[in-house]
Amino acid sequence: MDKNDSLLVFAFIFGIFGLVIWGLLKFTDNTVGKYSPLKISRSYEITTFRYFTKIDNLTIYYFALVGLYCLTKIPGTYSPSVYLYDWRNPAILILTCIIMIGLPTYYFYLDLNYWKYTRKIRITYLPDTRIVEINFPEKTYLIQDGDIKNIEVISSGGKIRFGYAVYSLINGDSFILTDRVPGTWAIQEYFKKIPVKFTEKRFPLIK
Repeated sequence: MDKNDSLLVFAFIFGIFGLVIWGLLKFTDNTVGKYSPLKISRSYEITTFRYFTKIDNLTIYYFALVGLYCLTKIPGTYSPSVYLYDWRNPAILILTCIIMIGLPTYYFYLDLNYWKYTRKIRITYLPDTRIVEINFPEKTYLIQDGDIKNIEVISSGGKIRFGYAVYSLINGDSFILTDRVPGTWAIQEYFKKIPVKFTEKRFPLIK
């Protein structure tokens, strides 16, 4: 490795390190720092592009492409000669395809289901009046302290997680916010001591 290669490796490593530090500082500013919704008025709404290009989605897209690529290679493992044919080769490829395509299928099904309950939802925090405004396509809620009776959180758990929360209000109304809706974390920071029930489901489909 010559001097130029060493400099490139050095720049690459410290570039990644710098991005991580920048991301942590930005996260701190947006949660407990000067841009926190607990301090200033902020609105949150996810776009279609951001929703479908999350890091989890990009990883799943990669798995799906690898699975489809392996699928195209299965015919090449067969041989007309019984002496050259090894059943283990297509078996390994088929198993790989099942895993690499099965996981994205599970993910895409839930991701599209959650998109229906995430799109066009805007959460606005008003710290001066301690009000949370939640705009759904069909209705708007103005939430104040004491309005939320309880929260039930349903989650799949695991590294690739799907979850949603059902907010039950004192007046009898209820609404759902998925974990794909940005800014939901601050609701419980605004309103303390809300009873929360956690339920784990392997397939938390929203019906």
